[in-house]
Amino acid sequence: MIYKFNTIEIDTKNYQLLDKGKEIAVEPQVFNLIVLLIENKQNVVSRDEILDKLWQGRVVSDTSINNHIKSARKVLGDDGRKQQVIKTIHSRGYQFIAEIKTDSASVSANKKIAPIKTFVFIPVLIAVLSLAWLYWYNKADTKPIIKLVDTQQTSALEVIAVLPFANTRPDVDTDFLGFALANQIIGDLTNLDKFTIRPAGSIRKYVDQVIDPLLVGKELQAHYVLNGNYLKEDNVIRLNVELIEVSNNKLVWRESMQVDYSNTFALQDMVAQKVAKGLNVNLRQNLFTKKIHDVPNSALAYEYYLRAIAYPFSNQGHMLAVEMLQKSIQLDSNYAPAYAHLGNHRRLLEQHGRVVPYGLENAEWYYNKALELNPELTEAMNNLVSLYTETNRIEQALILVRKMLKVSPNNAQSHFSLGYIYRYAGMLDQAIEEMEKALIISPGNSRFRSIIATYVSAGRYKNALTKVYLDEGDYGLGYSGIIAFNQENNELAIQYFNKVLAIDADGIWGLISQVYLAVIHDNKPAGLAALTKMVDTNIVDAENYFYFSNFYALLGEEQSSLNMLEKAVNTGYFNYPHIFQNQSFDFIQTNPRFIATLKKAKQRHDSFRDKFL
Repeated sequence: MIYKFNTIEIDTKNYQLLDKGKEIAVEPQVFNLIVLLIENKQNVVSRDEILDKLWQGRVVSDTSINNHIKSARKVLGDDGRKQQVIKTIHSRGYQFIAEIKTDSASVSANKKIAPIKTFVFIPVLIAVLSLAWLYWYNKADTKPIIKLVDTQQTSALEVIAVLPFANTRPDVDTDFLGFALANQIIGDLTNLDKFTIRPAGSIRKYVDQVIDPLLVGKELQAHYVLNGNYLKEDNVIRLNVELIEVSNNKLVWRESMQVDYSNTFALQDMVAQKVAKGLNVNLRQNLFTKKIHDVPNSALAYEYYLRAIAYPFSNQGHMLAVEMLQKSIQLDSNYAPAYAHLGNHRRLLEQHGRVVPYGLENAEWYYNKALELNPELTEAMNNLVSLYTETNRIEQALILVRKMLKVSPNNAQSHFSLGYIYRYAGMLDQAIEEMEKALIISPGNSRFRSIIATYVSAGRYKNALTKVYLDEGDYGLGYSGIIAFNQENNELAIQYFNKVLAIDADGIWGLISQVYLAVIHDNKPAGLAALTKMVDTNIVDAENYFYFSNFYALLGEEQSSLNMLEKAVNTGYFNYPHIFQNQSFDFIQTNPRFIATLKKAKQRHDSFRDKFL
């Protein structure tokens, strides 16, 4: 059967959709949806009927239907505002309303919901095309090669949260120890048998706060909290620590200890041993070689390191951390963690603050130096995974992170790194699953804030907004503005973007906000000026190139948008669903360069899925 309407021709026998005689690429399930609506054009087709006919009982999310309707409208030259082809009938479903002609006669006015026809096409090609789209709209169909984490085992493990220590005599010169000591003790406690330890990122928001340990323990879903205070007096540091069982407020263990300030490093081992004894469990032999390599040779170098890790993840915090870590390495050039953190702060400062500190090596050099000193340093390996992902070495990143998860299946950062890889490859269901696992292991971890970006790229705005609490600064505000803009609520978007500008107008989110405000106010020169500042750097990140392409598209710069999109795909961002669904590209979707780039992204997306999932 051939259906014709407007400039569109649909050939169900040969499985083709043509516009003005030119064949248009369309996903099989989207094609099926269009035919379903046409063959029942006199009826309102409910969402339940669409699920029944297209997915035949398989469980899929509401987002899948929304995205398929959106895709169908897009290829038919329609959209959610015009609704001249597919009309949404509120609370009931969808109806095809364009006037149709067929080869023989008009579609019967009384036709009921009909089964989707089986189209005659090359079987192998149909299978490949179907998997390319259905795979990640239907998580029930996904079959990873290996199950990287046993979620039942994870939930069965008892959880310990180490809270930031309170400074008995608050002093700007020693306040940093509250978080820094907790962070180091967390590292040692990860070797406790039968326990999961909340990572440091989960507790950073409690620094310098008056807290109720029991309430925080419940918030972090912990069975035990390690809480205490410290005092530095003369050349001695005293630490008072207690371990509390959250459910019944039972004191498990309490003790005071002190060491010379020059031997602060020893405190973490002392506390870990005391906790293990109090819980009557063993500290495992280190799975890695941390104890051999990661002992500081200089007390002052270690103090600089502790100061660095206590700084917040903000542009100013990154700059201060870089300064401290440089000093630490000058005094002790063999302390591996200092290199791993310096590389990370340098990379984040460059990406988000648009600042490259003078005299520093690139981030990869620091990660490799850390691994040269300690080949199993997880901080360096996770940082390297992110860098590989961003710079077109996604297979190397995947191999490395899977190796890490085999050794430590409950490592939150590694699960998040795996989700990061999946996002770049366009496996968005898998990306969300891994990132949510990371947040189960490490609730509230601000380092996992880019799950917001993952939900946004999947078009799941409500889910994205539930994660904004992970970063209430320019990042969370900026994404809130983007979501409001995408939902055509420009008034709200303007409010969010102005808040970002008040925080840091010259940082990456300040520049992004300027672009969106320029689009809203139809001030193209201002938008291009802000975008030029973003683009005119030596930063290499495939996903950044995609966003630059998106910004150029919003500003109507067709060739610049295509140039950046090609660069994004060529350098490792082949998130095909995100590219395909992005409304900013609507005005260039028929451009041969866009079609070719989209095809290349799909090929890489399919190849990755077939090889690794």
